[in-house]
Amino acid sequence: MNFLSPAGSLGIVRCALAFLLAGCAANQPYHLGEAPTETAVTPAGSGSVKDIYRLGFIEFDEQGDFWDRDQLRKTVQAIRDTGRGILLVTYIHGWQNNSNSTDAADIGQFRSLLALLTADQTVQMSGLQVFGVYLGWRGRVVHKVNPVVDALTWVGKEASFYSRKNAATRISSSTPITEAIFTLIKTARRDTPGNSRCVVIGHSFGALVLEKALAQALVGTLLYEQPFAPGVEKSRADRVFKPADLILLVNSAAESIYSKEMIDMYRDTTPLRGAPHVIMISSDADTATGVAFPIGTKLSNAPKLFSGSFRKYHEDGRDTSQFNYFTQTPGHNDSLQSHRLVPVAKGKSDLGGDPFDVNLKNRPGSYENVTLYTGTRHDWTQWRIERQGPNQTNYWVLRVPKQIIPGHSPIFEGESRDLMAALFRLATTPEAAERSVPLKVRGSAEGPVQKTEQRLQRKKSGETVVTPVQPSSSDRHPPQH
Repeated sequence: MNFLSPAGSLGIVRCALAFLLAGCAANQPYHLGEAPTETAVTPAGSGSVKDIYRLGFIEFDEQGDFWDRDQLRKTVQAIRDTGRGILLVTYIHGWQNNSNSTDAADIGQFRSLLALLTADQTVQMSGLQVFGVYLGWRGRVVHKVNPVVDALTWVGKEASFYSRKNAATRISSSTPITEAIFTLIKTARRDTPGNSRCVVIGHSFGALVLEKALAQALVGTLLYEQPFAPGVEKSRADRVFKPADLILLVNSAAESIYSKEMIDMYRDTTPLRGAPHVIMISSDADTATGVAFPIGTKLSNAPKLFSGSFRKYHEDGRDTSQFNYFTQTPGHNDSLQSHRLVPVAKGKSDLGGDPFDVNLKNRPGSYENVTLYTGTRHDWTQWRIERQGPNQTNYWVLRVPKQIIPGHSPIFEGESRDLMAALFRLATTPEAAERSVPLKVRGSAEGPVQKTEQRLQRKKSGETVVTPVQPSSSDRHPPQH
């Protein structure tokens, strides 16, 4: 064949297109028909009880609808079949991730967090069953294939910012995502014995989804008030209800206007400087939300700016354009900051445990000037969460240095995991009590549960690492498009 001929040139184009399309991640689910998996965790060292956690996937399509409502039903059934109180950790991933473990580093990292919680003595003594739920959507538009294909599809992957942001906004405005989150929380709190705890985490565009999906529900729960009974005194704090024990937004890739509106409402409806309802963490080193996001959103909002669509806000004796709230993320908008993580001390003495475990033993009920540890048990840094910024509400915006989160991601590794343990303890306390039921998990009513295993291993440096779970067959062999 003469490759310089028109027919040969067309052949080259066809081959190149086929090569590139091999990496396209279609709008599709990856876990249809699966019941939540069961993973046994072997702690590092001795003295801890071997236990299990479960992990379920619930997936949403490009328009925000369930791919299959049966995923929610199976997850709810598995929670009910657990037979004891639940430590429910629900996670919404962000850009460049989906629910296919060969594409999404988040899945393995989320599993590591669940394994550490499962092996932790404080959690084990509470009798709570760790149960993770991964809420998946098409945050990544190309599969990981090999270095060559990945390099060729890099531009398309990075150029998906606007389309993935629009998809996240659609999903956040749909009913199914809010239904899923609240159905899981309701089931964990009401349908299992014991005192269940519920944590919801969103990262990047997943934080946008979570914040907007819960906003209307938060408004309703904060403003709803039981009728006053004659002769019964009630305080302002009596009607403050948290839909989840901890709502954690990490490196949010949302316009800060959403947080401003919520903070304004919290300022008028809840006691100031109270225990946090929402904690937003933002890394100083996150250039994706601190630099790239403002550039992209300023370009898209420029026509509105020139047409006069944005008004002025009067804040602390100065005028601020509404434009800034549409082009800055909450964590990089100084008008919204409430706290900063500051270093206190460094040491190489034995903490008596990994920082993750030590932080889960913090004094319960304390949320002002909380101290915590990161690093390893023999090489640690002590930090303090200090109030810094004009935001005095319990809708926290916490800035952290590069040492905690080195960039936009990962968020479930090392120091960031240690911080999450302290925030979990700050917002919700597992009760230290003997287990009221045997360590037994019944099979799902939907069928047999796939079982896997993870081990915690302690390196010579003192760092604890978690072995990964092998991906399922559906992850190893995703459909090609």
